[in-house]
Amino acid sequence: MKKHDSFILSTWIILFAFFQGCSSYTPKTVVLTTSRKEVAAYIETFNTDQNDYRIELRFTPDSPVSIPSEGSSSDIIISEYLAGNDTIKKFRPLDGLFFERKIPLRDFYTGLLKLGKRDNRQYLLPVSFDLPILIYDNRFPGKENELFLLNLEEVRAIAKSFLKIESGKIVQIGFSPLWYGDFILLTTQLFGADYTEDPVQVLRYNSKNLNQAIDFLKEWSQQDNGGPTNELRYKEKYLTTPPYRQVSLGWAHYAYSSASSFFLLPENRRLSLNFRWIGHKGKILALDSILYIGIPEKASNPKGAEAFLSWFFQLSTQKRLLEASQMKFTYSFGIFGGFSSLTEINEKEYPRLYPYLMGHIPPAELLDFPPPVPYAWVELKKRILLPYLIDQLQTEKPQGTLEDRLKTWILSKPIR
Repeated sequence: MKKHDSFILSTWIILFAFFQGCSSYTPKTVVLTTSRKEVAAYIETFNTDQNDYRIELRFTPDSPVSIPSEGSSSDIIISEYLAGNDTIKKFRPLDGLFFERKIPLRDFYTGLLKLGKRDNRQYLLPVSFDLPILIYDNRFPGKENELFLLNLEEVRAIAKSFLKIESGKIVQIGFSPLWYGDFILLTTQLFGADYTEDPVQVLRYNSKNLNQAIDFLKEWSQQDNGGPTNELRYKEKYLTTPPYRQVSLGWAHYAYSSASSFFLLPENRRLSLNFRWIGHKGKILALDSILYIGIPEKASNPKGAEAFLSWFFQLSTQKRLLEASQMKFTYSFGIFGGFSSLTEINEKEYPRLYPYLMGHIPPAELLDFPPPVPYAWVELKKRILLPYLIDQLQTEKPQGTLEDRLKTWILSKPIR
């Protein structure tokens, strides 16, 4: 064999071996744990976009996602209620992603990004958030059409203008906070109750502002709607359909909801409906169900996890994910069922894809974000906080302070 032919043969053997090695390459697995079903479509896109890593989804029905204190952990966790002191430092710092410019720091809402920080280090990144709204019917407008957001005092005043009394009896009530426990809770948060974690008593709050909110709600009920008995009797008699139907039928002027729930309604059910943000003193407070993403300290593939985070928080990626969700008719609103943590995505892409939001996207300076709540926030709300608040409004002489209820709840919990 001639030297030239031998060289060519050797070259082909080397190239063949190289391509064989490439074809047998197995991407490294990255384990992602969450309770959010929307992530499946995002994982599919990421796995298609590159060949270095493959995301393996571990779905859990529990929210927030539990983080094991021992043994192996997931590489990525996406969940609500992770920003408390007891939880946040179970994650790896992510500052390197900003320093290396893999994620654009300036694109985030500043106040939202701070919630994932401790000791000046970024342990969690916010993914999405939701906003509270009041739904009303365009066929029966009040003064809200002139306003961008409704401060609590304006909600009360407009709702009162729809109160109807015939023969000494109330025949129509525009709105009552008592119809929605979550609206009562939101009111206390807008007044500055600032619920957050406490290392001893589980929950810390501003008692002065909490009591001011309760007094405001009591006054609203007694002076405008004739008291809680009238409000609850009216609800039992007339408000038996879904909230959006209550305003469509004219039984209530307002229905409390969230942006994510409103935009999941079929379009034909939203035809006559409109909405306004709820605020206080000109500020809109996001709901406390802020979604975070983080890399646990015990992650076995942190590099792969960082690759996913770097991909996900690109403006171009989120634009594609939103468009794909629309094309595939995915039963989900926005990014992970809410507004993106990236300002530009909300201001440019959401109005384009959701025409109802045209002219309604709140500028960053109008948004406030609640402080980190305890990991057990869902249970605390359900078993302690909401029953306490409702008792304060419905009962003439409510029994027990909030502190007493918290102590009783703590004593009933098993020792870990």
